[in-house]
Formats: sequence, structure tokens, C-alpha cells
Amino acid sequence: MKKTLIAVALAQVCLPSMVHANTSTEEVMVVTANRFEQSVKNVIAPVSVVTKEDIDAIQAKSLAEVLRRLPGVQVVSGGYGQNTEVYVRGTTSRHLLVMINGVRIGSATLGSADFSQIPLTGIERIEFIRGSRAALYGSDAVGGVLNIITAYQPGETLAELSAGAGSDGYYQLGGSVAGAIGQNSWGKIALKGEQADGFSARKEPYEQDDDGFKNRNVVAEIGTQLNDNWKISLQGYYHDGESDYDDGYFDFVTGDFISTPNAQSESSLYNVAAKVGYTANDFISELTIAQNQDEARNFSDISAGSKIKTKRDVVNWQNHYQFNSELEFGGGFEWYRDSVSNSTTVLSEDERDNTALYLTSIYRNDMGLQLEGSVRTDDNDSYGRNNTWQLAAAYSFLSNYQISANVGTAFKAPTFNDLYWPDSGNPDLEPEESTNYEVSLSGSHQLVDWRVTAYQSEIDQLIAWAPIEPGSAVWKPMNVDEAEIKGVEFTAGFNTGPLYHDISYDYLDAVDSSTNKQLIRRSKHNAKWNVSYLLDQWQFDVSALYKGKSYEDAANTNSLDAFTLVDLAASYYWSDNLILRGRVANLFDEDYVAKETYNVQERSYYATVTYQF
Repeated sequence: MKKTLIAVALAQVCLPSMVHANTSTEEVMVVTANRFEQSVKNVIAPVSVVTKEDIDAIQAKSLAEVLRRLPGVQVVSGGYGQNTEVYVRGTTSRHLLVMINGVRIGSATLGSADFSQIPLTGIERIEFIRGSRAALYGSDAVGGVLNIITAYQPGETLAELSAGAGSDGYYQLGGSVAGAIGQNSWGKIALKGEQADGFSARKEPYEQDDDGFKNRNVVAEIGTQLNDNWKISLQGYYHDGESDYDDGYFDFVTGDFISTPNAQSESSLYNVAAKVGYTANDFISELTIAQNQDEARNFSDISAGSKIKTKRDVVNWQNHYQFNSELEFGGGFEWYRDSVSNSTTVLSEDERDNTALYLTSIYRNDMGLQLEGSVRTDDNDSYGRNNTWQLAAAYSFLSNYQISANVGTAFKAPTFNDLYWPDSGNPDLEPEESTNYEVSLSGSHQLVDWRVTAYQSEIDQLIAWAPIEPGSAVWKPMNVDEAEIKGVEFTAGFNTGPLYHDISYDYLDAVDSSTNKQLIRRSKHNAKWNVSYLLDQWQFDVSALYKGKSYEDAANTNSLDAFTLVDLAASYYWSDNLILRGRVANLFDEDYVAKETYNVQERSYYATVTYQF
């Protein structure tokens, strides 16, 4: 039986002992939780795993559409190619570490990855961990870690072409080939192009025109198994995109709003990683040398704009040793250098190095007890040293139940803009710091698997830009804000005849500690219900998402109404080679507001044809 995205995803977020009717968690291996491959049933942290097959089944067109279905996640997005915000347990996109094949990506000037420009091309699976993981990964891993894995899967043989079309002038064309090269080598390449005419990104008084986009993406890998112990590989990823958007400003002299005609953005991303792996008995070691670049340019008919480029060079050496049947250790060294260039603005500093050491240990016995501990130290040229730690424990009892607890610290580094923007940057900024607590109880039964989790995060020294004095036109970033985030997550998976259901409910209380006001665009109540059904050559997936009331301003005076979205997807396996798919997004044509002044897509239709050779 094919596993849909939601069936797999929720199976993984429930505690490791969970096994539902369609899949065993023992079959699922993850690498992100503790930086080495292990069965998801042995991971204490909540992990969601989304496979290529899952993405195909729901016919997602963007990473945001994948993430919004998962527990603990709220996504605020307009059309494809537009700015996308991802909130994980109340933290922002800046507090989520995003990686491709274990290598961090994202802009060093913005401090986050651009989710609207991360395509789904060539993805084998996505591993998503909620909760702090800075004791293993350093800065940014406050709310969670998202690892997008495109690496070739051993034994994989694939050759396929796909084409699709949809509403608002959308169409796509792609293909991929993967397989063995000789006896000991392998290769993979995936290409995809997509574009759309789009719809107006923002409401009046902004320019009311179609804001389209165009993307071209390539994923490639080649590798060889040198002998029983050594293997090497080279992985590459490239994205080139163009997006229209709406922009403008108020003329305070005339009182008129002036639209910026034909505002556009261009983006270019790449990531290249060379890996050398060594395996011998109970010891595994891997050296990664990588480079990635994030380049963006905004311009319009009245402005040539500027080009901002950030580049990151990475060296990571990680190791894992199985000491005995109960005890294992991991650890390594990581170094990366961030550099920035801006075509119109020169920053006072444009380069910084970060050097880190980390260590983790895991103890597990036959009595149902598991303990984990991690420590890491980061030394950065710009903001000094940060030490982080994490402790976790889990205990299985009465064969069907497990209780677990997690506590750890994390931090978020200030960006180059925060520190060094001319006449505004503040080189004395300290990193944002957080302490995170979590406790979970889960059960695995014949009819239902469930998990309930309570968590709390305290984030201090939040960086906020504000006037240097009342009424001043000069703004500076300062460590002035504090936030307290509390929440409860409930997830469950069960069958009713041929239907498989995944349900989740998230209660989130995320407030500014100084005002006790709800943080903007975070809803207190979120619920998701996903159903999959297989019948002969058909597969159906229905997803319903409820997002409660939220606020658009810090004073909580401008509220956004609650809404419910329903998507329907169907796949027909015409033959062993040919697959026909169709999808209706926003099935009931819900008129809702995700972000003030931004439009959202109405009911839309998509169709895809895939031929596998």
C-alpha cells in the first residue's frame, strides 16, 4: 500500500513505538535528529518524514504546501513565488534551521531561508524536527530543523518525465534519471521548469496586475563505493527564479499612494557538497566540504535596485561510535565562513567565521529506558562564543505507552544587516537566546496511535529594530524584546475501513513578555484532518486545515478571521508506467486573509501526467 504524506508524517511525529496499520516506524530511518542514521523509533524528538511519493500523492507545488500539513506548523503565504513565512511552535522562519543534505542554507543578511524559492525538484524525503536542536547544529535551530534530502537512495533505479498545467497559467515540465553506474558507482540528475501568470499579489491601492513567476531547477549527484570502507560523492543543487510582486509607498506631501510599476525580483541559489565517508565495524565518519550561495536582486521600472549576495563555505567532520549494545557516542567539528556583497551598499564588515565542536551520547537498554545528551560550543568572529546543551529521556511502559521529556538551550545569531548596515547596524548586539522544555505521552494501540505534547520556550534578547529616539528617522536593532511560548500538540492516526485518518490539534500561546499580547500571525488554535483512500488503481487524498483568529499588529487591535481550507487530490495508475493526477486546491473557494493587504489564491485546478520508463 502506498503511504500518503500525512500517513507517514504523523506516524513519525508520534512516539517511536508507534506502529499503525499501514507502516512500521521501524522501517523508517532518519539522519537529522542526532546527525547519524537511526531508526525513527529510537528518536526521542518529534520527527516528521515526508517522502517523494507523499509529495507526488498530494501534488504539492511548493514547500509551503508540504509544511502546512504537519503538526506544529503555521504557514503564511500568498501566491507561488511570493514571500512565505513559516512559524514552528510559535517561532519565526528566522528560528528554523534549513539544510540541504545536511548543509545549512539561507541568507546571512536576512537570517533565514527563502521558502518561496526552495523547489521540490529531486527531493527524496524531507526530515523535520520540532524543538530546539542548537546543541547539535548551532545558530538558528531554535524552533526546529528542516533537512531537505536529495541524495541518491541505494538501489534506486528511476527514469521519468512529467508535465503539468493548472489555474492562473501554471505549467511545469520535468524529468529525472537515477541509477547504478557500473558495479560500485551511482548517479542522479533531476530537472524541472515551472511558471505561471499568477494573480495580483496585493490588494488595492497596490497595482492590480498579474504577478507571475518562473523557476528553473537542477539537482545532481555522482558517487562511488571505493571499497568496503570508503565512499565518495559530489552533490549539487541549483535554482534560478524570477517573480513579480507589488510594491509602493505613501507620498506624505500629497497624501497619495504611489505604486511601483513592474516590481520584480530575481533569485539564484546553489549548493555544492563533496562528501567522503568511512565505515568500519562500529565506527562511522563523514567529511563534508561544501559551498552555497544565495543571490537576490529587486528592481522595477523606476529603480535598478541592488544585488545582494551571501556565500557560505562549510567544512563539517562528524563521527559516530557504537560503544556497545546500549551506549553510543557522536561528535564532530564544524567550520563555516559567511561573506556578503551588496552592489549599492558597503557594509562595515562583510565576512565572519564560525568554529564549533559538538558531542552527543545515547544510552538505551532493554527495560525501555533511553537517555540522550548533547553539548556544543560555537565561536564566532562577530558575536563571540555561545555554549548550548540538551538533555532528553524516554521510558516505555505497559508495552503500549511511552513518556518522554526534553530540555535544552538554543540561540539565534544577529545577521550582517543587524550588525553592520551603514549608519544603522549595531555591532554590540548579542545573539537571541532561548530555553526550551517539552514533555510527551503517547500510546500505540490496535485501533489508534496518539501523542500529546506540552512545551514551553522562553526567548530572551530578541532583536528588534526601533528609532534611536522618539520620532527619529534613524532606526537601530537592539536586544530589547522577550517572548514566552507555551503550547500543547495532539496527534492521532487511525483507520476506519479503507480510510486512513491523521488528525492534529495545536494550542499555541505565544506572547510578547513585556505586553502580554499575542505575537503577530500566530493563531492560538490550529487543527488538521487528512484522509487517504486507495481503491484499485485510484488513490485519493483529502486535507482540511483550520487556522484560528490571529493578529496583524503587535497591539492586537487588527485581527484576522479564522478560516478553513480543503484540498482534494486524486491519482490514477493507468499502467505500470503511466500515472495521471489531478488536484483541486481551496475546494470550497474560501475567501480568507492570511496576511493583511495580501491576496490569496481562489479555487484552483491542476493536472499532471507522469511517465516512468
